Amino acid sequence: MTVPTDRLEPFLPGGEEISVRPGVAEIDGIERCRLHVDGKEVLSFTTEWWEEGTGLREAATSAAGLSGHDSIGLGGDEKVREELPYMYSKTGALAVVSCAKPRKADQELFASARVSAVGKPDEAAMKKLIAAYAETVGKSDECA
Repeated sequence: MTVPTDRLEPFLPGGEEISVRPGVAEIDGIERCRLHVDGKEVLSFTTEWWEEGTGLREAATSAAGLSGHDSIGLGGDEKVREELPYMYSKTGALAVVSCAKPRKADQELFASARVSAVGKPDEAAMKKLIAAYAETVGKSDECA
């Protein structure tokens, strides 16, 4: 899946080489992808299927950078904003993905993004990033 470059740039440190490493699906229904700059992870993206009716707060309990709702993230003191269909902080975000035809019946798809320790945290940019990522996921094979 691709995300517009202008949504990624605020989180990228300087470097020579950008690479993408898909994660190994260890749990059915969870897919991960990691973005690296010069071999160091800067961003991580995940899609995860949950039982229909699961809310953002419940799904956030497993989303890196959002668990705890009010005290989260790498520094442990970030405020989480909840603006449906998004929940985000400066280091993590979660969105309910709008699926026309979900690949998994009776389930809802969530997309998340997380900044790693070497990334650049930014709350407003994180909201834009998760919106773009959720839109891309909504147009993918997961929702076709």
